[in-house]
Amino acid sequence: MCLVTSLAACGLIDGSDDPTRAPSTPLADETICGVFPNQDLQNTLGFDTYWYQYSTGPITNVKTGQSGDRYECYMRSNSAPFGILDVGYYIGSQVLPSAQPAVEFDDIPVEYPDTAREVAFEGVEGEGWVWTFDVSIYVAWRYDDTQVLLARLTYWGPDEDLDEQVDRLHSVLEPALARIPELASATPTRVTVPSPTPEAEDTATGADG
Repeated sequence: MCLVTSLAACGLIDGSDDPTRAPSTPLADETICGVFPNQDLQNTLGFDTYWYQYSTGPITNVKTGQSGDRYECYMRSNSAPFGILDVGYYIGSQVLPSAQPAVEFDDIPVEYPDTAREVAFEGVEGEGWVWTFDVSIYVAWRYDDTQVLLARLTYWGPDEDLDEQVDRLHSVLEPALARIPELASATPTRVTVPSPTPEAEDTATGADG
């Protein structure tokens, strides 16, 4: 059971070795991962989704007994300069950036002093940070009910365009952050688009275990 907010939590699929990897044609789905308008991803961010998976359900911290809700979204783009947009919403006080040690939410500005800055989202109660590290833009948000969200967008573009990409990611995340808690608390769901073949589904299930 996942205990921290991780962008690779519970062995979920990374697009680099995804057995369900689809042709490069962008998806025509109206909504991606249950909350993201595809048109906003494409027009605002320039992120053309060709594959995504999201799941929701209850979660319990086996050490503390604390219970809450879970939302995991994994998107893959075929349009440079982006490749990955992952969003994880869990209980707890930590976030786990990709390939990095877990970080306490309150320690984010200490761990990333050169790039971390406070961020706010209209209509969403809580507090947050945005920072950049390596080839990724991160956004962490702590809701008032102790649930924590972490989003990661990989970006391989020029550094001089980085601030603009941060602002665009903010615009895409803002409406989603208000909707994710409700979706996470609804009936448990697991969706993969395009639907995997039986062989690929077996591989993915094995990775989750």
